[in-house]
Amino acid sequence: MNDDGRSVTGIDALWRRTLEAWDDDGAHAALLEVALRTETLPDIAGRYRALLEDAEKGPRAKKQIDAIVQAATSLLFSKKTPASTGKPPWPITLSAVGVCVFLLTWLAWALFPHR
Repeated sequence: MNDDGRSVTGIDALWRRTLEAWDDDGAHAALLEVALRTETLPDIAGRYRALLEDAEKGPRAKKQIDAIVQAATSLLFSKKTPASTGKPPWPITLSAVGVCVFLLTWLAWALFPHR
């Protein structure tokens, strides 16, 4: 448990390690990897965003936010909706055929003289 009563998660532990080894690329990469797997990118983005104004940590925080945006974009593209099978449902097909038959009948009735 944390001081404020919350349980410590893997992200919290990795964040503390990242803060302790701020210049270590491996710590930042490990944090990003775990955040991708657990889908907690917004959480770590917020943590980095809080450090943007820090003179010492700000440039690295900006770089990591850019990496998070890139990872989130890749994650979204990987979860794209699969392509449809291409066949419309039968009721739509039958409705379209019915409308076409009706319009062609009406056109024929209008074009040809009546007896």
